[in-house]
Amino acid sequence: MKRLILGLLTLLSISTAFAAEGTSEAVPPSITIGVIPGGNPENLREQGLALAKELQAKLNIPVNIYVSKNYVGLIEAMKTKKVDFAFFSSSTYVFAEQQAQAKVLLKKVWHEPYYYSMIITPQRSGIKSLKALKGKKVAFVDDKSSSGYLYPQVALRKEGLSDTDFKEVVFTGNHQASIQFLEAKKVDAAAVFSDDEKGTQGAWEKFGTDKKAKYRILWKSAPIPNDPFCVRQDFYDAYPKTTHTLMFALIDALEQNRNKDTYSEILGSRDLMPATSKQYDPVREMVKALNIELKP
Repeated sequence: MKRLILGLLTLLSISTAFAAEGTSEAVPPSITIGVIPGGNPENLREQGLALAKELQAKLNIPVNIYVSKNYVGLIEAMKTKKVDFAFFSSSTYVFAEQQAQAKVLLKKVWHEPYYYSMIITPQRSGIKSLKALKGKKVAFVDDKSSSGYLYPQVALRKEGLSDTDFKEVVFTGNHQASIQFLEAKKVDAAAVFSDDEKGTQGAWEKFGTDKKAKYRILWKSAPIPNDPFCVRQDFYDAYPKTTHTLMFALIDALEQNRNKDTYSEILGSRDLMPATSKQYDPVREMVKALNIELKP
């Protein structure tokens, strides 16, 4: 079994320093927000710099965007205090809550407050069921990705399939890369997200370059809670006002921008809404069902 991990590790920084005013609370010397290149990494870098600049102007505190190469790296970055805040996937949050004391604050809304995992294959492949994937090449995003690996694993195991039953398993690092692998015929199927139940807002629609390509949905998950925005618990305890100011600044950055795609790679394209830990209980149940060790 070949595992291919594609990604990058970048720290995008806005270096001008400011001093926060008008608050009795201690002020952090800077803020670092961690993200994962789940879609287009180049767009993520550009949007990250623009968002950092806007947030810095509102908070009067230097803001950095940390782009992790994968999910495990982002958990470790929060655990070692390289990042103060992070946008996790739903399952990564469950790991981060256990290992890095992540506290959920907000969640993204793309098309709906929930999204879906789907396993797709080109219609030309002739594959019409999950069982037919045996002996085929399959692309997953990351072994900690909710829609790109974990939820599909539950479905595949019910069909008696594991990674060893495939001819090749490729971990691409992000959903866009998984679609690229499909288009290049390097894999026969891929597990990716869809922002709606019917697949009209699927990763293949967002990232596909071959607009004539047709895909068959072999399986779709139950609704999955959208990606949460979290803070490191000790940072929150030390700087609660700064934390809440940043939350509102992020909401404003999305709501007040006429072009909803300006920060879509990071903030989603519709809303940011308050979230609670309990909302992610279905994800914890999935992690328990797969008997996954909660360690980075």
